[in-house]
Amino acid sequence: MSRLRELLRVEGRTLVFILAGLVVLEIGFRAVGDRLSGDVAHMDRIDDIVADLDRADAFKVLFVGNSLIAEGLDPVALEGSLSTSLAQPVSVGLVRPDGSSPLEWYYLLDRWVFSEGRTPDLLVIPFGPGHLFDRDARQATFRLAAHHVGNGALSELLSRDLTDFEARSQFFLARVSRAYALRERIQRRALDVLIPDYRELAPLILRRGARTADTGSVTDADAPNPAVGRTRTLQMVQRLTARAGTAGVPVLFLAMPEAELWAVDSAVATMIGDGWPGLLDFRGSLALPPERFPDGEHMDSEGRERFTERLSAELLPTVLRLSEASGG
Repeated sequence: MSRLRELLRVEGRTLVFILAGLVVLEIGFRAVGDRLSGDVAHMDRIDDIVADLDRADAFKVLFVGNSLIAEGLDPVALEGSLSTSLAQPVSVGLVRPDGSSPLEWYYLLDRWVFSEGRTPDLLVIPFGPGHLFDRDARQATFRLAAHHVGNGALSELLSRDLTDFEARSQFFLARVSRAYALRERIQRRALDVLIPDYRELAPLILRRGARTADTGSVTDADAPNPAVGRTRTLQMVQRLTARAGTAGVPVLFLAMPEAELWAVDSAVATMIGDGWPGLLDFRGSLALPPERFPDGEHMDSEGRERFTERLSAELLPTVLRLSEASGG
C-alpha cells in the first residue's frame, strides 16, 4: 500500500510538473508568438486594421487577399492618389494573410467586418491563377482557429467546412492553445536553423503548391465545402460575394500581374459574368518586364510603384460612381 502511495505521489508530481511546463509555454507563446512571423503579427492586427478603416471619415476601400497584393500595393500612395483625384478623402485598408484563400477571407470578413457592422464602401479581392478556387479547409485549420473564425460562425464552419473529427479536434485544440496553433511556425524556425536558405525557399514552395488550374465547373454555393480530389469549385468565393451582397457591399475582383501572362479560368469568368463588369484586369496591361518579378509572381518596389499608380487610375471611375451614389 505504501509503495502504491509513493508511486501515485511521484506520478502526481510529474503530472504537475508537465502541466506547469505547458502553462508556462502557453503564456510565453501568447506573449511573444507574433514575433515568430510577420504574418502572425499581421493577422493579430486585422481587428485594428478594420477598426481604423471604419473610423475614417472617408470613402472606404478594403483589399482582402494574399502576398500578391501585399507585395504589389502601396496603400498609402493609393489613398493619396485617389483622394487627390476625387477631391475628397479616401481610406484604404489592406488585409493579406500570406498564402490565404477564399475560405480564410470569408471567415475573417464575417468576424471582423460583417458581424461588427464595419462595412467598407468597396471590397476588392485581388487574385492570381487558381487563387479563387476552393481548397481543403483542413489546410487552414490553425489559422481559422487562432485568427479568423468568430464564435458566431462556429456552427457554419463545423457543419459546412470542417466536417471530420480530426479536423474539428485540431481546430478546438488550436482555439484554446496558442502554442499548438503556432507549432508549424516553430517547425519552420527549426528548419530555418538547420537548412540553409530555408526561409527564402519555403514560402516559394508553399505558394507554388497552392497554385491550381481550372479543371471543372462552378457548383452550387450552398453545397458543403468540397473534399480533396474532387472537381475544383468556387463555393467559398461565391459565399463571400453573397455575404457581401447581403451587407450591401460592392465587390470588385482584381486580376494581378505576374511575370508570365496567365489565363482567367473559365469558371471564374463565368462567375464574374459576361464582359467581366466586376473585374479589373491587370494581367498584361502594365507590360512589366520579367525582372520586375524576382520570383516570377511578386513585384519588386518599382513594379509596386507602377502598379499602384495604374490601379489608382483604373479604380477611380468605380470609386467616383459609388461615392456619388452614396451621396458622398
